[in-house]
Amino acid sequence: MSSNLDTLYRQVIMDHYKNPRNRGEFEDEAVTVNMNNPTCGDRIQLQLKIENGKVKDAKFEGEGCSISLASASMMTQAIKGLVTEEAVAMAEIFRI
Repeated sequence: MSSNLDTLYRQVIMDHYKNPRNRGEFEDEAVTVNMNNPTCGDRIQLQLKIENGKVKDAKFEGEGCSISLASASMMTQAIKGLVTEEAVAMAEIFRI
């Protein structure tokens, strides 16, 4: 069973790495969070559109390994619709 989960995990990571969701930058004003891992050099810039205390939209740009970029892609999907505090908490977990 563990092998099947590992395979699924790899497939999801590679799908988000090869076909990132929400990659890019907003043309107009957005809340920006910069995340940097000095150990490996991964760098992600997360941009959020906030409306009525919730994340209306999210985008990211950056450089890093496949896991880092795939995680950013998955995170932008996961935080849409969340209350701002929940989204910030998720970004902090990602930063670790």
